[in-house]
Amino acid sequence: MHNVLKKREKVILCLTIGVIFFSIAFNLLIAPVLGKYDAINKEVNLSKTRLKRYLKLLSQKNEIQNKYNKFSSNLTLPTDTKDTLVVAMATLENLAKGASVRIIDIRPQAVPKDDKIIIELRMEGSIEGYSKFIYDVEASLLLLKVKRLQLTAKPNMTALEGVFTIVQPVVLK
Repeated sequence: MHNVLKKREKVILCLTIGVIFFSIAFNLLIAPVLGKYDAINKEVNLSKTRLKRYLKLLSQKNEIQNKYNKFSSNLTLPTDTKDTLVVAMATLENLAKGASVRIIDIRPQAVPKDDKIIIELRMEGSIEGYSKFIYDVEASLLLLKVKRLQLTAKPNMTALEGVFTIVQPVVLK
């Protein structure tokens, strides 16, 4: 009875113990190292792509600077808040005219801080005109943003009445 396990059973027992030992070693030692390696590798690759993009922009620095200087020389900034308000209101009127919407009322709002200008507009026009107006306002060089919009259908008419609140940050020379 001293030979309880046969040769085949000893081999299977050794293989089973080996697999268990390898799985414990893999899960406790190797897997965390591989996980950290993958995370660091992803971070390095992301940094490399960012660096390539920044180097490309850096190589175009003179061209970008020349275009900026050319653009900024043509742009005239107002010297005080009242001038900024007048320019913004004139721009809104021109944009409305170009979008085929009619301005009923335009009112600048009093703002306690001078870091932005708020203008409230009441307009009348078609939905296509409003969409063109909103696009033109958002794409304007004066950094105008539509803060609030309310459209109302007028009875027995195809035109819509709209109320807009437009915000512009104050940028002075």
